[in-house]
Amino acid sequence: MDSPQIPDDLFPEIFLRVPDPADLVRISAACASFRSLVACRSFLRRYRKRHAQPLVGFFDNQRVFHPAEPPYPSASAAKAVALAADFSFPFLRAPASAWHIFQIRDGRVLLGRDPYDFEELVVCDPLHRRHLLLPRIPALDEWLPSATTGGIGWQIFLLGGGDDDDEEAAEETSFRVIWRAEREDDGNQVAFVFSSSTGQWRAAPPLSGLASFSWRQYVHGCLYGMTDCREKLRVLDTRTMEFSLLDLPLEARGYAYVYVDVVEAGEGITGLFVRPRGTPEIRYFTRRNSGLSSSQWQLEKIVSLGSSQWQWAGSPRPNLFLRHCGSPSLDGGLFSLDIKTLQLERVLGSESSMLYPWPCTNFPPFLSTPTVSSGNLSVAS
Repeated sequence: MDSPQIPDDLFPEIFLRVPDPADLVRISAACASFRSLVACRSFLRRYRKRHAQPLVGFFDNQRVFHPAEPPYPSASAAKAVALAADFSFPFLRAPASAWHIFQIRDGRVLLGRDPYDFEELVVCDPLHRRHLLLPRIPALDEWLPSATTGGIGWQIFLLGGGDDDDEEAAEETSFRVIWRAEREDDGNQVAFVFSSSTGQWRAAPPLSGLASFSWRQYVHGCLYGMTDCREKLRVLDTRTMEFSLLDLPLEARGYAYVYVDVVEAGEGITGLFVRPRGTPEIRYFTRRNSGLSSSQWQLEKIVSLGSSQWQWAGSPRPNLFLRHCGSPSLDGGLFSLDIKTLQLERVLGSESSMLYPWPCTNFPPFLSTPTVSSGNLSVAS
């Protein structure tokens, strides 16, 4: 008996659920109709919205890109990105060594003159070799004397475009930058938000709550930071620019030497990795973003690392990254703790000695479209 034929309109829905981009390449090679379907812009846009960008490597402090190595699942995508992208940032004004990576998110890189020169800020898309020179921050002259002498505290954040874009295609090239500063002598504060949709900076509330962030993560449109007392998470909703407080699980409260990282754990779910320093285990919690009380943190699993020779190395969504210095039983390197399987996988080998690696995520070239509209912007009068 012949198998029933699959209706043509079901193929896009089936292919959207293929988790590995490399498998989409194999599917598109099967026949011309599949290749046409996978190459369709609307299909690719839906696929990118459904799946998180795979990790393709790390930048080190010298802005050198280190692609993920086999047998890491996204090693093939990393190789394709490394071949197609230009990570030398040739558009930067000389000397190139004066430039500093402030943040990397969703295939974009935010760079500025190091360490306190905010005269020039650039957001670039290395894969598609595009960059955007941002307009000058308003009222910057009032802050430059303090900045050049180190007399201010500041934070800068690269964020997604938000949920208010009408055109889906435009949404993929939209982003925001938050810049906040505070003078040490008089406590005066200022904050501005740049939107690529308008091409302008706009004044924002001082966002003084950001000053107490000892670290920060961007999850489901919110920035998360630990409060000084380490009892709660301070949450900034970047859509409304309003702060709120969220209790931590008991295991994460009040300890000066506990590592905590917030990650996206799925649609409407926030994940939390907790590890007391010097212990060989990580506790993983989840919480649904439905306005429930802090008691709704749920312990999902305790992951045993086997030893305490692991160092925290950051967490772009959705995975956690750890560094192992090497032991008789395990070669050193950078490892990923997969949020779905909670299994450790090696990303880079033992020759990697990056102190502060910048994780870089992106889709392979055939799945990717530009995330930055190239050009120089000027402040509107």
